[in-house]
Amino acid sequence: MTQIDHVFVFPRDPAALQRRLDMEGLVPSFRRDHPGQGTANVCYCFENTYLELLRVEDATAEQHPHVARTALIRRGSGDASVCPIGIAWRNEADGTMDVDTWHYEPPFLPAGTSIAVATESDDPTAPFVFRSPGDRPPSEWTDGRAGALQRSAGLGRVERIILRHPPGYRPGPAIAELVRHTMLSVETAPRWSLSLEITRLSGGQPMHLDDIC
Repeated sequence: MTQIDHVFVFPRDPAALQRRLDMEGLVPSFRRDHPGQGTANVCYCFENTYLELLRVEDATAEQHPHVARTALIRRGSGDASVCPIGIAWRNEADGTMDVDTWHYEPPFLPAGTSIAVATESDDPTAPFVFRSPGDRPPSEWTDGRAGALQRSAGLGRVERIILRHPPGYRPGPAIAELVRHTMLSVETAPRWSLSLEITRLSGGQPMHLDDIC
């Protein structure tokens, strides 16, 4: 069974997005530096997925051949011509997704560890789509990274993720597969952004966290 493991964004205005999340009562779950890849993150875990806010820490990392192919440094540069969004899937049990991939060996992970990246991600004007090394949702993690999830804000599962894209973009095979089999949907909009629809533990109307960009 294929699920959305997490989504990431290089925010256009990190401080403003941070303030919005704070106002909604969201609490950072964990942070991580990515030595050699040149990025760092802060992540917000929900029961079944998480939102990752990325930033560039070392632009020279793009000189690493594998990092260069990801275009992550360019995606985080503020260049309006590229897509600042990434979507990771995970395969639970015997699930698979039949799309063309290449093996990215992140410099910050142990030698020999690789991540399958959809070849459509070679186009930096499209989302970065890849398979997560993990196979469990945050609610099942045992290392403490997920913290209290977002229960303090009264939030549970993410029920829907909307990828909004500028006119002219056509989803590649990996995005199309995720739309068919997961909670991901796509809509045309003036610019790239994400929206999350999140259930409330009270059973009330879900929270709509829109225009994450």
